[in-house]
Amino acid sequence: MHHLTYIQHPRYAQALVDYLKSLGVSASLQIQDNGANVFVENETDLDLAQTELQRFLQEPNHDRYRQASWLVEEDNLQAEKLSKLYRGVTFARILELTGIVTKSIVVVCLVVYLLTAQGYDAGARAPFMFFSSLQHLSGSSEIWRWISPAFIHFGIFHFMFNMSAWWVFGGMVERSQSSMRLFMLFVVCGVISNLVQFLWSGNQFGGLSGVVYGVLGYLWFYERFSPAPPFRLPPGLMVFMVIALVLGFADILPVANQAHLSGLLTGCFLGGLLARTDGAANSKA
Repeated sequence: MHHLTYIQHPRYAQALVDYLKSLGVSASLQIQDNGANVFVENETDLDLAQTELQRFLQEPNHDRYRQASWLVEEDNLQAEKLSKLYRGVTFARILELTGIVTKSIVVVCLVVYLLTAQGYDAGARAPFMFFSSLQHLSGSSEIWRWISPAFIHFGIFHFMFNMSAWWVFGGMVERSQSSMRLFMLFVVCGVISNLVQFLWSGNQFGGLSGVVYGVLGYLWFYERFSPAPPFRLPPGLMVFMVIALVLGFADILPVANQAHLSGLLTGCFLGGLLARTDGAANSKA
């Protein structure tokens, strides 16, 4: 165990420890009466920890540290010691920390899921399906159909998987950046993934997964190209998602492959673009 630093405010010390853990550094803290000592377990991690410590000391209130505290599981003993300074993540706390866009999309998907009998009532889901033809697309005033297929889900597994992924990764964008940023991602990735899937296979599809892939692509490229990303994806996550994408195209997983791929590519493009744009804006501020 190697001593890294002493921080007077325990809440800030916990934020640093959580952030180090999100980078794969095994770190811990010992709370004193008037502060906390931060320790790093492995000597090989000390250089990285020292570098991140200097960045932390320059901007301890940056969103990346609050985001890390959300993602990293809390230690119950430390949470008890921190008492009012550091609250445990209860379900009520999760709801409180979850943004309006994240929650609203889940609610709409749930309502549509129930109205359409888990997506299997063809008559009930018809108003939510994408345009039936190119002529319908070009001549219709039903503009909601550009996005409404994202609200349709077929069966409990499809629904729960997409809602869980949206809650985690969509919530990551909304908490660390803004509700408007997440809403923009939802609309752009939803429209493009729906259109591509329609052009490839017709309008018999539904689900939020094209948007979820878009959000993941956005997070991936934003973290990669931003000089100071406010979030960190779990190691290996994108490898898993790309493998799932490949399995879909190999017909091992029966999914809307073109919606997934187009959503992912759209999100990657937006992530890289906005990381550069935000970085340039912050450097001028």
